[in-house]
Amino acid sequence: MLWEKSKGDSLFYRSAVSSGDSLLLFVPRRRVEYVLSDGDRRMLYRGKTRGWQPWRGRTFNEVPQHRMLYGVSGGIITDGWSAEASAMRYLNRFNYFGIGGFVRYTETAPSKRKDAEMVYSYRNRAVSVGVQFEVCGYIRSLKTFYYLQAGVGCSYHDFSDWSVEGYDYENRFDDALLGTAFDLMNYPSSQWAASVHGKVGLYTRLSRGLYADLSFGCVWRSLDYRATEDKIVYKASDLYPFGVSLGLRFGRERR
Repeated sequence: MLWEKSKGDSLFYRSAVSSGDSLLLFVPRRRVEYVLSDGDRRMLYRGKTRGWQPWRGRTFNEVPQHRMLYGVSGGIITDGWSAEASAMRYLNRFNYFGIGGFVRYTETAPSKRKDAEMVYSYRNRAVSVGVQFEVCGYIRSLKTFYYLQAGVGCSYHDFSDWSVEGYDYENRFDDALLGTAFDLMNYPSSQWAASVHGKVGLYTRLSRGLYADLSFGCVWRSLDYRATEDKIVYKASDLYPFGVSLGLRFGRERR
């Protein structure tokens, strides 16, 4: 842990008194490759130019530590887009395992071909909440965490703007009659669904307590895709949207 008297990019600190004057001694982080400890708090560090050198002062955590990290992100998913806010509580001192929660909004507007003659489209707006778990590692040279994340939750879906083309439907019905036809055919207006997501990602240190986050992943949503026994309603991208997102993570780094 960095001693509270250390400043900026310094790893170690000690003071020496000579002829009544106080001298502060630092080792710059850029000159240290790695640190070893033999369990008795005796430290060795290897500088880039001077080889192995002993150090008997206080030491540091080479992996940034956080109790909480908060995140905001936006991304592109199949046939639409998403936005997410999250919070992650890390359960060990080196941020290797965390548990937290998320709120996600997604919107898709797929167009699905029913057969050779008929194409229908709709708009799906969904809000999801749930819990998520994360396992992390750290690449020291890049100041970057990599992670594997899994989450479970529930989502509320609002469906609108059902339309159909083919068989001359668009000319045979006005909007009101077409909406009535979709109601009679049991096309849904809303639905609750369970959801599971998984993703992999990286978050890279921009400054103290601030990280850029890039992730790739997929969501499974348990939509009841049959309006009738022989009619498949939703496009696969609404059941399994895949996407990429970019955002920020932020939180207080512990010393």
